[in-house]
Amino acid sequence: MPSTPEASAPEPAGRAGAAPLQVVATPIGNLGDLSPRARDALASADLVLCEDTRSTRKLLSAIGLPTPELWRCDAWREAGQAGAVIDRLRQGRAVVLVSDAGTPGVSDPGGVVVEAVLAAGLPVVAVPGPSSLAAALSVAGLPAAPVHFLGFPPRKAGPRRRALVDASQLPGTLVWLESGRRVGDLVADLASLMPARQVALCLELSKLHERVERDRADALSTEPRLGEAVVVVGPGDPVAVDGPADPADGSLKAVAAALAERWGIPKRDAYQRLLALERELP
Repeated sequence: MPSTPEASAPEPAGRAGAAPLQVVATPIGNLGDLSPRARDALASADLVLCEDTRSTRKLLSAIGLPTPELWRCDAWREAGQAGAVIDRLRQGRAVVLVSDAGTPGVSDPGGVVVEAVLAAGLPVVAVPGPSSLAAALSVAGLPAAPVHFLGFPPRKAGPRRRALVDASQLPGTLVWLESGRRVGDLVADLASLMPARQVALCLELSKLHERVERDRADALSTEPRLGEAVVVVGPGDPVAVDGPADPADGSLKAVAAALAERWGIPKRDAYQRLLALERELP
């Protein structure tokens, strides 16, 4: 039975005197999507960890807030800053984590800091809000469960096609993020490997030129688009891989076959374990 939303969700208590790290979702395009709770968190922050300080300054200015102390906390810096963040939280300082758009840690920086704070025994609080993943699934018209969020595909053609073949073995809907200038290449690979699957190409969600292109993979244009894209691919048959599995070829399927024999488990179980391991890699 769904719970009744509370007017003000209680914040979990941490160690005596310690403050929680607040993970705040910011708009993916439309400023009106910033929640009152997210605004309050930013207004009371002593320190904001941000993917790009310039983007966060623009956001704070647009909503009429003064700029607190800002630390750039992108994918290259967050590991080195985790210790200092923990020190601030133990001092009881209000620390907020944001990315340029959407939810930190979901194909954006932030996960390393969150893991470090949790490992230190301090609480982490979600201030939920805009998400391109949730927005795309809500308008795609394709099954939203089970769904596999696969982040950004490899940029090079060979690794990208291998990633698509591996993903096609998963049951359910597949979701990738991609830039508009590269999304045509991804669509071309989908048309080649999974031509009959239904695809929803969600472009510039919540922005002025938002649109969704829905069709079979082999019927969509392979031209570049403007802006950002969320590519939602419906369920379908897996891509067939011809020939015996050779672990020397480096494909997940081949490695899974070799490990299944070594471990004495079904190939499918070995394959799923490899996929889970791959998703955990940076």
